[in-house]
This record gives sequence, C-alpha cells and structure tokens, in this order.
Amino acid sequence: MASTPSSLQPTVFARAFYGWALFWGGLITVITTTGYLLSQLVVRRPSVFLWWTKCWAWSITAGLGIRVRSRRVGKLDDDSPYVFVSNHQILLDIPIVALVINRPFGFVAKGELARIPFLGAAIRCSPSVFVDRSNPRKTYESLKDAGEQIRKGTSVIIFPEGARSYEMGLGPFQKGAFSLALEAGVPIVPVTILDAYNVFNEKRKIARPGVVNLVIGEPISLSSYSRVDIPKLMRKVEEAIESQIHAGTKTVTEMDRHAGAPGLSDAIPSTGIFHVSGKTDP
Repeated sequence: MASTPSSLQPTVFARAFYGWALFWGGLITVITTTGYLLSQLVVRRPSVFLWWTKCWAWSITAGLGIRVRSRRVGKLDDDSPYVFVSNHQILLDIPIVALVINRPFGFVAKGELARIPFLGAAIRCSPSVFVDRSNPRKTYESLKDAGEQIRKGTSVIIFPEGARSYEMGLGPFQKGAFSLALEAGVPIVPVTILDAYNVFNEKRKIARPGVVNLVIGEPISLSSYSRVDIPKLMRKVEEAIESQIHAGTKTVTEMDRHAGAPGLSDAIPSTGIFHVSGKTDP
C-alpha cells in the first residue's frame, strides 16, 4: 500500500513541541510509575495496574493536546480476555491504545524495557511479560507465562510489527503475538491506529497537538486454528488491519460526522479523567 503523506511538518513549533513532549512524557512516567509501585505495597490486583495505566496514558495525551477517538466494529464480551493486536506507527501508540482498552490488561514488552528506570520496575510488578527475543527458549517460556496470565482473565496488548512504521502503511508481522494467542486459547482483536503519525514522529523529532483515530475490530476466534496455521492466522489479522487502513480517510470522515454515535467513543471525556466500566474499576 502506498503511504499517505503526513500533515506533520518540521516547523520550529513542531520541533519545540517535540521537546515539550519528551519532558512531559518523562515526568508523567516517573510520577505514575512511582504511584503504581507504592500502591503495590497495599493491594496487588490487575485492576490497579489498569487504573494507573489509564492515569499515565490520559495525562500524557492530555498534556500534549492529543485527543483519541475510537470506533468499535465488533462486540467484546466483558467477561472474556483477549489478545489485542495493534499496528505500530509511533512511540505514543502505547498510551493511545491503553486509553481505549477498558478491561484489565498487561503488555507484552521488549526485554530491553526492563532496564529503563521506573518504567521497567512498574512493568515487572504488573500483569505484563517481558520477551527476550535474543534467546528462543526464554521467548517460549515468556509466552507460556503470558498465556497463563491471559487464561486467568487478563488481556494483553501487543504490537507484532518488527518496527514502527511512522506512516499509515503496515509492516511485516512477527509470529509471537499469534503463538501467544494460541497458547492462551483466546480470540485476537485487531486494533488499527489510523493517523498517529500525524501528531508525533520521534524519528524526525517533531510533534504537535491533534486527533488520533483508531478502530477496534471484530474478535477473531481461534477455534479452527492450530500452530501449523499461524501463517494463515497472521494473514487474516493483517487483512483485517489493512482493510481499516485502506478505509482510513473514509473512517475518519465518518467519525467526524457521527461524533457521539453508538460505537464511537472519545478517550478523553469532557468530565472526569476516564471511565472504567463494570468490575474493572479499581
């Protein structure tokens, strides 16, 4: 697919705003991870990690003037865990996706994140799993641990592309997310980020306020898949995300036209920090 040119240009404002984004994101990460680690001395529940992650994600995006809108295509069971598989455009995809998942979840994180001060410690104490991709045996053990976590009722968010794209196009997928979903025996939910590259680009060191749109797709049952079917499953998820990317401009236009309609939500509501529905409230 041909990439769509970004409306984010390297102006003086965009470069200065990128500096602010780094400062603000770092500050909020230190504050919220410290708060989460202290809360672990009192109570250890996946819902607590969800609450602090929402605080972290909302504070970062609100401080940068980024509004996140999501549209649901399929229906999700409130009592079932899922593997949320998202495309990956920019660094801020992580808080952007975290804003719209209103159920206990963890991340499947790169092993090198464990060495980052505050953040690494918070992830280690959360229902997340580090994956050491340099060692196949450790990778397999990590996926088994994550699968067990999911079967206990905690969903995971994973970005299966090998690198960030910095555009609307989709890069090649790695097998880990799909092996994990099969290990856990839960459906995959494709998540398509449409235009985050229009508000932030750490490669070019530019950023600006704006709106990011994403689509939460129809859950894909794995009942008819086995490990030998992983390439087929990967292609099905790729096609689901690619179809939303191809419909990107039309989808954003529809979101503009039907703001507030059922199935369309704004991750930064006009009142309150965020809402976590049902049993997931901490």
